[in-house]
Amino acid sequence: MTGMPLRLVCPPIRTSGYPDENPIGYLMRLADKNTYPSYRWLLAGKGVETVDYAKLYQTFLKADWTGFQNGDHGLDQICTLPTIHLNATRLRYCPLCLQEGHYWRIGWQLKLASACIHHRVWLHDVCPLCYQEQSFIKAPDKDCGCLAKLSGAQAIIAPSSVVQMQQVLEKGALEAGNHWFDAKQLLTLRQRSELIAFLMKWLAIGDELAKPGRPQFQHVSAFQATATQCADALFSDDEGFWRYLQAIHFNRASHIGIQQKRLVYFYRQFFKEFPESLFEPLKAVVEEYVTLNLIRDITQKHTLFSKDAKRVQPWVSFNRACKQYHLAASVLSRAITDKHVAAHHQTTQANYTQCSIYRPDLEKILPHLKSLISAHDAAEILGATKSQFAQLQNSGCFKFEIPPREGYCSTWQYSRLELATLIDIINQGAAPLTDDCVLLAATLQNRIRGSIEMPFLKLFKAIVSGQLIVRKPDDQPRQFRNLWLDKAEICRWLNQLRPQAAALTVTNAAKVLGINEEFAYQLVNRGYLNHQLDSRNAKRICPDHISQFRQEYVMLSKLSEASGLSSARLVDMLASSEIFPVDHNVADKLRQKLYRRADVLGTSALSRYVEQLPTYPVLENKVGNMGLASVGKPNAVNSTSEFHRLDNEAFEKVLFNIPPKSRKGEGC
Repeated sequence: MTGMPLRLVCPPIRTSGYPDENPIGYLMRLADKNTYPSYRWLLAGKGVETVDYAKLYQTFLKADWTGFQNGDHGLDQICTLPTIHLNATRLRYCPLCLQEGHYWRIGWQLKLASACIHHRVWLHDVCPLCYQEQSFIKAPDKDCGCLAKLSGAQAIIAPSSVVQMQQVLEKGALEAGNHWFDAKQLLTLRQRSELIAFLMKWLAIGDELAKPGRPQFQHVSAFQATATQCADALFSDDEGFWRYLQAIHFNRASHIGIQQKRLVYFYRQFFKEFPESLFEPLKAVVEEYVTLNLIRDITQKHTLFSKDAKRVQPWVSFNRACKQYHLAASVLSRAITDKHVAAHHQTTQANYTQCSIYRPDLEKILPHLKSLISAHDAAEILGATKSQFAQLQNSGCFKFEIPPREGYCSTWQYSRLELATLIDIINQGAAPLTDDCVLLAATLQNRIRGSIEMPFLKLFKAIVSGQLIVRKPDDQPRQFRNLWLDKAEICRWLNQLRPQAAALTVTNAAKVLGINEEFAYQLVNRGYLNHQLDSRNAKRICPDHISQFRQEYVMLSKLSEASGLSSARLVDMLASSEIFPVDHNVADKLRQKLYRRADVLGTSALSRYVEQLPTYPVLENKVGNMGLASVGKPNAVNSTSEFHRLDNEAFEKVLFNIPPKSRKGEGC
């Protein structure tokens, strides 16, 4: 007999089952009416000792007296559901339903059933007196008094969202206006069970864990809060599911690494377990949330993400940001250090540090960052070699210049806009070619290299300050290397750069400059006016030091004399152009206001007065009656043959290596 298929034994007293009655509950009720000691007396064949809802349901359908042929459609679905979604024998009940009719509803046996859809109250699964877990298999046990008192358990109203979730779980019934499911394309019972089980599983994730385990959800009282959160996510308002994602993202996860792993695991599992189009509305929200909160680069290899998600993803890897936005790595590193751009660093298992950049921050300051360039790029813009540009570094030639610093930026940083503007201004001021011009690059390389120290720096300052006029044959913009200079002007400029034989004391230099002695000492001591020390360690000022000072600085008093404007008026005019004295940020001010000549030349209102100021000292006129003895003897450096003054023709011959008489124009 045990090898035969399971069949139902027809008892003397028969009764029909309710449309939504639990098959095992029906056996218990039928055995009780016939006073059988066990429900197994009503079964024969294979499978009597096990509880299999699907087999019992099919067996009852074969017996026309059971009434299961008229059962609800949900009864068939629940009985054929995989056992992982069912409680085999554990009792779960509604006390109000038991008061109306003492039978066990099949919907209560769903593992995630939590509320009664008829009375809208929470289900119970323990005795209200002893609080012990119960089983409906104990129903015929005359020694158990708990089952008789289950109907007296307290009925507690459940939230409306929980009741709606139970209706969807049991019947698939949707209320109008649901945001996530289409009433015309209902989910199957298995799909509904798996979705709710998945969402509740992630809500029950443990502390500081990246993914959940396998929660049992045995007692309703233990998972009421989880069920409420899950129901709110699916059946409350438009933002319910977004709040759910925030909960699984941040709850019980204090470390950002765990939070990020949760997003990755949830996203992968959700898209893997629910690939059907019915879940597209939910998947769209999941993708949007993960895209906005995942701090990593989403590339083509991440096939689960849509093209739109990859396009709007706010975080991008460091290397990809440099390539996509055409930024030097040093520029982006500096922006991160300055906290202009948010960045997230994560160390992988291979001890490799990954850096992700927040794209909105980067795009906000992108124009500024793109204007920052390395020294190599700056030299390319100016048209200078690496060694030539090195002479300009840290020399005060540029307003924006950031030197390298460990842990900040490994290269020099310059402003592309400043350099481009400088080249543009120089080109605008270029004059036509004369009969005897030479390329600037050729002059530096073949003519004056070695004749003066830091030749490119001095030539650069001379051009910027207007001491030398650049020339070009057309209106096309040119870099420094492609500009031209008149040979006569170069000769005159170089001749003035060579040191003079005589050196002045600070007192006599003050007389040459037309300033008081105390101000002259301030200029010397603070490095604005260069000097040398003689054998007695006394400070001596050479005429070329005075020339260099006048080429680089303008005294307010001299500018006032040349322009006829008051000093106060000039200060206001310069301040309006954001031009301030050299000691603007220094507490200990100079006795007189001193400005950089190049800055004042940049103002259209005052440039002509600056050009009128003397650049080179005329000792015989300025020193006057001081006499050679008072001027001072030349020191060892000035008296060497390297600095002797050549006559015009000899100097021209040495510089350009051409016959003097073939030279047109003024000699040096």
